[in-house]
Amino acid sequence: MKLEIAKWKDNAVAPVIFMVDDIANIAMKQSNSSSLQIGEDWGHYGRDKSSMWDFLSKNLLDKFPKIKTTFFLVTDKRAPMALGEEYTYNKSIIEDKKFIDFLKYLNSNKNVELAYHGTTHGKASVKHEKFLQEWETFSSLDKAIKEIKRGKELFKQAIESYPTGGKYCGYEEGNFGSDSISKSAFKWWAYHWDGIIWDKNSKDKKYNYDLEFNQGVVDIPTTVDGSTLSLRIFKKLFTRKYLKSLYMYIIKNKTIERHIESLYQNQQVISIQEHSSPYRTDGKIQYPNIVSDIDNLNYIFTLLSKKDVWYATCDELADYFIGRSHIEISMENDNTFKLISKIFNMVETTLTIKDNKNLYALYDNNDNFISEFKVKKNNLYLTYDFNTNISYKINRIYNIS
Repeated sequence: MKLEIAKWKDNAVAPVIFMVDDIANIAMKQSNSSSLQIGEDWGHYGRDKSSMWDFLSKNLLDKFPKIKTTFFLVTDKRAPMALGEEYTYNKSIIEDKKFIDFLKYLNSNKNVELAYHGTTHGKASVKHEKFLQEWETFSSLDKAIKEIKRGKELFKQAIESYPTGGKYCGYEEGNFGSDSISKSAFKWWAYHWDGIIWDKNSKDKKYNYDLEFNQGVVDIPTTVDGSTLSLRIFKKLFTRKYLKSLYMYIIKNKTIERHIESLYQNQQVISIQEHSSPYRTDGKIQYPNIVSDIDNLNYIFTLLSKKDVWYATCDELADYFIGRSHIEISMENDNTFKLISKIFNMVETTLTIKDNKNLYALYDNNDNFISEFKVKKNNLYLTYDFNTNISYKINRIYNIS
């Protein structure tokens, strides 16, 4: 009997995260209608009809109830793309009771995580091309840490807890990115747009499809652009995004399906990147976004629904990785073991046994039954909150061949 720690929870082949950037207390009207139209809400309208949440729930999340979403929250009044431009409505997250109630509603949803995405998102210039992303504006490490602390306090005022992780605005880390994150008590962080490995054939070693630590913080990669269209999305046939996908297929022999399948087969992170709204202050469409990409997202999650994946928030993924990275199995005899850890008294993890002939069960050291191992293909697995540094037993209970 060979006992191992599974790479992912429940011995899934790969984890799936749905990331939505720029949820904020913002509305950006595009129509002359007095009623809210799809795409005009960044979060300000909460659960109202045609709000960001209403649209996303009805058109994706209700169809795929296993999806877990990490929303990246801008905490203060967001900067426009260029000087002189304005959002229709733009305030900090603590200025409206309705928005605070909406954030608390999201925070109470077991399939949702709220994460940090800066205070203002950056600084506007005369032209939108000169917009500075938030971490690019910091002239010292102290100023970066101070602003992060301010943003985290706004976050806590709204939902009564601090964020455990977040993401750079525009994936720009400036001169003090990693140091500011490691010194701001974050558990995890989305440091890079790692999909550049697939999109641009980047060889830069800072990009990665798997998890790793950056100064003690879990680096969670972003690997799939939700606006990279499948060629099966014929509604988009004459759009620039469709033509790009056609170019990637004809010239580079790449498709979104092959990219996702490669991540899956290599047990890497499938993290799908989106934005809350298509509309910006400069009139340009922001890609990716949940409105323009909704048919593509339904297609992607239909593909994933047929695979052995673990749907997780960024925080859940980080917790499992931290646990896995700080425990090891110590066999005391053929069927008795301990999980050894210097930092954890208890840890949830998944253990596996490669055996397609027998079924096993877990017992404590007093021979009290805990749980049977479950069968998945040729492996057996069990997920449990183990006490570390104490003994457990695994006994064969019957032959299944």
